[in-house]
Amino acid sequence: MSEKIAVIGDRALAAGFRLAGIYHVYTTEKGKEFEDKLKEVLNNEEFGIVIVNENYLPGIDWRLKKKIDNLAHPVVVGVADISGKTEESEDLGELIKKALGFDVSKK
Repeated sequence: MSEKIAVIGDRALAAGFRLAGIYHVYTTEKGKEFEDKLKEVLNNEEFGIVIVNENYLPGIDWRLKKKIDNLAHPVVVGVADISGKTEESEDLGELIKKALGFDVSKK
């Protein structure tokens, strides 16, 4: 089974991933619109990776944040926008470790 990638974010992020050939790209504003779309995507078992604007994450409801922190599938990856990386963002290696249960970079 092939899992799909979803992207949720602002116009710039969406345009970049559309150009990269990602089909499931959703343009949203920060806040409730983003939270609603994120919940919808997280509940869809077709998606294995969900890429979001990382600066959208700090403002979400604490229950949704807790759900994301405890999820192993799908993996939610925050991507910096043009303003740069936020303090709360996780390292990609840590996200992969959380999803797989082991560190793939260790030999």
